Parts: sequence; structure tokens; C-alpha cells
Amino acid sequence: MSYLVLARKWRPQTFEDIVSQEFVTLSLKNAVSTGKIAHAFIFSGPRGVGKTSTARILAKALNCLNGPTPEPCSECVFCKEIAEGKSLDVIEIDAASHTGVNDVREIIENVKYLPASGKYKIYIIDEAHMLSQSAFNALLKTLEEPPPRVLFILATTEAHKIPVTILSRCQRHEFKKVPVEKIKESLASITGKEDISVAEETLYTVAQEADGSMRDALSLMDQLLATFGSEIAHDDAIRILGVLDRTLLRSAVAGILDKDPRSCIETLNRATEKGINPKRFAEDLLRTLRYALLLKTCGKEAVTELSDEDKDEIMGIASGESVETLESLFNLMLEGAESIHRSFYPQMALEFILIKLSTLERTVPIESIIKRLENLSGSIKTGDPPRLRLDEPRGEYRKRETAAEDTPVMTPPASGGQTPVDRPKPQPGDLGAIIKFIKSRNAIMGTRLEQAKNISVEGDSFRVTFGNPLHTSHFRKSETQAELRGYLKECYSRDLGIEIAEDARAEAGETVGGKDDRSENKKKIRNDPALKDAIEIFGGRVVSVKPKQKE
Repeated sequence: MSYLVLARKWRPQTFEDIVSQEFVTLSLKNAVSTGKIAHAFIFSGPRGVGKTSTARILAKALNCLNGPTPEPCSECVFCKEIAEGKSLDVIEIDAASHTGVNDVREIIENVKYLPASGKYKIYIIDEAHMLSQSAFNALLKTLEEPPPRVLFILATTEAHKIPVTILSRCQRHEFKKVPVEKIKESLASITGKEDISVAEETLYTVAQEADGSMRDALSLMDQLLATFGSEIAHDDAIRILGVLDRTLLRSAVAGILDKDPRSCIETLNRATEKGINPKRFAEDLLRTLRYALLLKTCGKEAVTELSDEDKDEIMGIASGESVETLESLFNLMLEGAESIHRSFYPQMALEFILIKLSTLERTVPIESIIKRLENLSGSIKTGDPPRLRLDEPRGEYRKRETAAEDTPVMTPPASGGQTPVDRPKPQPGDLGAIIKFIKSRNAIMGTRLEQAKNISVEGDSFRVTFGNPLHTSHFRKSETQAELRGYLKECYSRDLGIEIAEDARAEAGETVGGKDDRSENKKKIRNDPALKDAIEIFGGRVVSVKPKQKE
């Protein structure tokens, strides 16, 4: 057969051709340039990232007619023989089929002889971790002190299976997975040279499916070429590769975030009709939720597997959700994907997970709840209708807001009694009445003042001591103090300074206390009347209580 697959036809021939292994190639080029070449190397890393190709290029660099040189010519007889696998001085051994001690003894016998025509005799042992323990033991001495002009290169995908006695005798180079963007660029270059018409999004899809392996990407491209020739349509490529179309994934995620289980099930049915396995659907959906969480918290730079267009679309879909909600969805999908892989009925298991995800109550940070409660209190005080609820579906807020604008607002009569929130001004010396007065104006603030350890007025200072750090933090905000100062001025007819203190025993219990103290603090927070009011008003629940980050 004269046809060469793309992976062989476009195998790297120089160090510059190796994709995304810059540190490895730089180290080897410098070693060749300076003549400081180790007698044994270990090239370890995932499949299809260039380990064996790099070993051949190193062999060419050492045996090139112009060498040793970091830039082999690829034209001389030595370079061509090595590239074609015909060189008598570069012996490639598949350790998967030559695992025994007798195979190693043959190597030990042959290393005694000088190179046939080149400068170095080089042994490339592929899948070296497959050698038996006896074979490794037989190789130890030769690997530690080989004859002059003999070089060993051990390539492996599982370096942890190689004995440490072997590892300690070799110079190790770790290869990494090739980024999706780099694979896409290489595929674009190769398809351009091969006159293959293929869309950019198809190249991205192939690069993602390759999972960091350049060889796998070229093999997938070969499959598409064999099926469709030099004109490859994106929809055809998706169907042949068995890949889930990203538009279906985005539709599923949008259904989850819109709390629309029917849309999610319809999306799953469309994917099933296209032959997508439910387990594959679950994996891709989990990966998409991961992208959404990373983009929300870390920005575009954290996701390298997607194009900018895909990143923008996912960010747009998840823009209205909190980080806590995305965390909950991801964790639930992670557990669900594992159960789907174990299930005898993956389709039904996935349907259940989609319904559970799309009906999950949204998680809202406690700070957001408190802030909205304060806004609600202000709306009640001014007579404005409340504008926002935490549990309403997306899109309903705008409808309710429009309706509220057309609804007449009840106002108290011009005379004849006081409104429910009005209260006569208390006497300056009656702190209890002052707190009740403040509570009538701002229910949240008054409730928190009622829980203070101590309240006193000393001269022109209004001093409050709290045992709850949440209350202390809230009252130290400038906007809170400005509002409190206004209420106090109504009661005392003069401006008072505000001093907020925290009970030292409460601080000690939070910072140096043991497990019991922390549990007690969490219990106090869960029993906070303001929090209970928030739960009752908004129909929420407390997911977890986390310690506040120190600024």
C-alpha cells in the first residue's frame, strides 16, 4: 500500500516540528550543542505527544553527517535511514512484545560492538514499563555504565511502573498533553497543505476529541478523509465521530438554568435520536458546567479547550447565575455522571439527573439575602412595592415589575391617625424605646440592636457592643452608620458619634476556640432572627455556614 496515514506522513523531523514540548526540545538541543549528552534518557508522558518522534530526532541530531548538531539536515543518508527506520545504528525495540530477560541479554551482547556507520549506536525502547522485573535487573549495569558511543532512550506512558533503580540512572524528560489550540493550529496547517476543505469549528471538535494527543487528532482526521474525501462538512463530522453537538449542550444548560425540565428532556431526546450515548451526553454536560464555573470565577484565560466564541456563549448563558448555584449544579452533575456510568439504565438515570438539576433551588449568598432584606425594608417604609424575589423564574421579574408600574399604590389618608410604621419619638433616656423606634423605621437594624451585648450613651457617643461578628461587620459599614445616625438625631435632636465594639470573648471563641466554639458560632448564625426572617420571606434554606474571609 502506497498511502501513508497523516500521522506518519507528517511525523516531526526536527526539534522545531515537535508541538508544544518547548522545554524538552530546548534541553535536548542545548545538550547536543554543548556535547553534554547523557548516556540514558527516559521520555515519559501521555500517548501521541511526540516521545518516539523526539527520540528519532535526537538520534538524527547525533548521527547526522553534519553532526552532532541541534538541527539535523534530514537530507543525508544517515538522517534518511533513521527517518525510514532502516538504520543499523538506531535500534527500536517494542518492550510490549520483548518483555523477557533474554531480549535484554541480546541487547547487552550487541552493545559491545561499535556503530556500523554512524557516530552513535542508539537503542530506543518503546513502552519501557512493559519490561519484566528480571529484564530491568539485567539491564541495570549496562544502563549505568554503557560502552562509549552507546545511548539508551526509554519511552513510556507509565513512568511510575519503572523501577526507581532505572529512573535514577536516566535523565528524565516529562512530555505534556498538547493544548487544544495548538492541535487545532497544527491541523489547520496540515489540512491546508493537503488541500482539505474543513471548517474551523470542525478542527476544534477534532482537537477536543483528541484529548491532548496529536497522533489521535491526525487519526480522527484520517477517518474523516476516508469517509468524505477532501470536502468535510461540520454536521457530517459530528455524526461520524459520535460527538455531541455543542448547540445541544448549550440548549441543555440553558434549560437547566431556566428551570425548564421539559426543554432538557427534549434536548436529550434529540441527542439520542442522533445516536449519542447517554453516558457521553452526561460527560459532555459535566464538562460544560465545569467551563461555566471556571469562566464565572476565573475568566476566559482559565479555559484553553474552547474557542473565544464558545467561551462568550457559555458566559452569556451563565451570566445571571451565582457562583454558589453553579457549584451546586456541578457537584450534583458530577455525582450523577458517576451513577450513570454504573447504571444498567443510563437513559433513565440521565433523565432523572436532568430533572433534578432543572428543578434545583438556587443558592444565594447570605450577604445578598441581607442586602435584599434591607432594600425590602426600605420599600415598605417608603410605600414602594417590592421589586425582587429570589425564588421567581428567570424572566418573571420583568413581567412583575411592568405590572407593578400599572398598579395603584395605597397611600395613607391625609389625616386621621398614623401609619403602621409610625411611632412617637421616644425620650432620649429610654434606650428600649429608642431601639423600638429604630425598629419601626428599619426592622433589620432594630432586630440586630436588640441582640447587642450592651448599648450605652456616653456624652456625644452612642456605643454598641455585639457578640455576633456578623452584626459588628454590618454596623461598621459607613452607609449603615449614616442611617443609624439619622435615627438617633431624630431621638436626641443632636448629632451623636457611633462606636461599634465586639465582645472580646466572642472574638476569642471564633479565632482560637476549638470545635465546640465554632459549632456554637454557627448555631448562633443559623438562629439569627434576621436570617430566619429572610428564610421565611423568600422561602430559602441555609446550605452552609462559612467563616468570613479576613480582609
